[in-house]
Amino acid sequence: MKKSKLSIGLVTSFIGALALTSCGDAATVTPSDKSVVDFIGYNSSTDRIEINVDELYREFGEGKDGTTKYYNAILESLIRYEYPKLAADENPKEPDLKKFSRIKSEAADKVKAARQTANDNATNNGTEPEDEWAKILESNNVDSEENLRLKYVYELEKEAMTDWYFKKHFETSEDDTVVGLRQEYIGVSATTDETTGLTKDWTEIEPATENVEPVFPYHVIHILVKLSADAGDYSHATISESEAEKLWDIVRHLVDGQYSFEETAKLSDDTSSSEFGDVELMSTRTSFYNEFKLGTYAYDAILSANNSETADVNDNIYKAFGIDSSAEIVTKTMAEVDSTTGVEYRVETKEKVVDLIKETMLDEVNVHLQDPQTSLPAIPFDVFRQIGLLAREDKIGTFSPEGGQASLPRNVLFNAFLNFRSPFVITNELLKQDSVDFTNDQIATETYNFDDEEVLKLQSTNFQEGKLGNPAFTKKVLCDTNGNVVIGVRSTAGIHFMVMRKSVFENTNKKAYEKVVYKADGTIDEDASILKTHTSLEDYYYTAQIPTDKDYDHDHETYVNIKNVNDSSYYTNRVNTIKNDVKSSNFDAAYDYRLYETLLNYPLEGGALKDRIHFSDEVEGKSVIRANIERTISQLRESAKLSQEESINKAWTEYLMQLINQNELRSDEGMYKDAFVPTTCAFSFKKGNEDLWKEGGECYVK
Repeated sequence: MKKSKLSIGLVTSFIGALALTSCGDAATVTPSDKSVVDFIGYNSSTDRIEINVDELYREFGEGKDGTTKYYNAILESLIRYEYPKLAADENPKEPDLKKFSRIKSEAADKVKAARQTANDNATNNGTEPEDEWAKILESNNVDSEENLRLKYVYELEKEAMTDWYFKKHFETSEDDTVVGLRQEYIGVSATTDETTGLTKDWTEIEPATENVEPVFPYHVIHILVKLSADAGDYSHATISESEAEKLWDIVRHLVDGQYSFEETAKLSDDTSSSEFGDVELMSTRTSFYNEFKLGTYAYDAILSANNSETADVNDNIYKAFGIDSSAEIVTKTMAEVDSTTGVEYRVETKEKVVDLIKETMLDEVNVHLQDPQTSLPAIPFDVFRQIGLLAREDKIGTFSPEGGQASLPRNVLFNAFLNFRSPFVITNELLKQDSVDFTNDQIATETYNFDDEEVLKLQSTNFQEGKLGNPAFTKKVLCDTNGNVVIGVRSTAGIHFMVMRKSVFENTNKKAYEKVVYKADGTIDEDASILKTHTSLEDYYYTAQIPTDKDYDHDHETYVNIKNVNDSSYYTNRVNTIKNDVKSSNFDAAYDYRLYETLLNYPLEGGALKDRIHFSDEVEGKSVIRANIERTISQLRESAKLSQEESINKAWTEYLMQLINQNELRSDEGMYKDAFVPTTCAFSFKKGNEDLWKEGGECYVK
């Protein structure tokens, strides 16, 4: 039996445990009877590689830390041994794998760059170049330039192999026996004979790896108007003149049919403005504001359930958000006294998370409008228009000095309609200023057809019929040019306007207008409008291909081709966004283990071999070392899963408690009930009705 001896550098795992004694890319040491593991090599079944770690496993192997180090050592050995053979220049078998000659060249370039950094640091710090070089070697846990080069070789090999694995396993196998990474990631079953994935009927999901939860990604585009308003003030928050005017400027552009959402996003106060508002992928694990992130999920879950004959909002919420159906949070703690013993004790009030999401999302805005038609907050576009028009109305001190800045018209309207953290939609309605009800602080609304030059005359608008879960709802809501509803929400940063380009609840091809043109009677001009089919999640949307690939589907909109450009690097970067999200610990904390298993079972010349590795302690196919590694990996995944669940539950708890607190403070029984300037006073202020603003008047603020 031919034997090759391989000393693993272990430069990324535990350099202190084993010295690197190499004279090239394939390091060698004298064979030892204490070898813990060997495996069948790439070229033939007679080529065995002995991984010599001496007393390493005996010293560390029984504990989790030692097992993890040993697993990393085996993975490193597999990659170091396999890569030069798999990626040899003359080997055409793996066209997607970066050639080994290129790996070596890039590693050499990284060493040169490290040398230059040492020289630059020496010049800047007034030190010796060799001293700075020694620091760089130490920071990389190596003791020579050659070992640094070998470390870079391995890091580049591992990065290239994880990319190679991603490409080979992203899609479900042709025979549907293996669920691809994309299907696991987005939560779509590989089953093809029935409706699958996150449908409104909620078919169960079948991830390939038991302890890996689907991410359920959204693709969101977004506009932010930053506000200086105090995020913790639910009644007296104030915005500046320029902020008020910008709110209306953004909404005016979104309403105008000649502007797309992406064009308007150039005006955003967010860094995404340069990318037409694209904030890339978002999930409940993304570190966005809870109002923005969880508000979007909650809105979509409620709306999808309301518009479905079979879906239940509770199912939507807990299945998509990682919340158990029985999950509860403490909403109130009261002190009680035992009548017999006189001992004080505390009583907690708990409520189900799914119930709270529904309850807290639906409490706002419509209290200010007569005859609301929807259970979801729906704000007339005229609220934004009036905030903009009244932005410079500044007669503070004339009528109500106690009210402060909050009594200015722009802030009265802002606090009444926008100073809350539930998502909202925008309707094509005017506020009827001549029909105000001071007693109930209500304002009537009327539909506006945009044919009045005194208000806003437009040839076309981006308002479309919206199904908001109530059959009686007949108002049009603000959408983008693709027919996606524009959702608004306030966060600590300001007011967000967002569009879901791809929703987790959307699982069928749907037709929507890319450009909608209306006739004079308000109906859609079918001949002039452009209808486009949008792709479901499981088909093409989160593809790992770019438009220049021969198998790329050019007939569908995807995350990659959301923008049409001539620069192919743009499309590659879009694919890399998906790839990096799939490769992250947010999706699978033990992603490397997939590569480990693949390499152990990589087919040899002449046929596949199911199990290439042999542990020295194996007896009748059982090994304590192998069992320890598999148990450690399982524990890692389970721990990550629990951590993610804890994190999302914490986020929901914080968000829901914020909504509960806000709604209680703003309610008719809340502590702020006498602190609000009546909404209707914003217009009375402008009319100059001084008696209303004097002490004892309807608009006087205590």
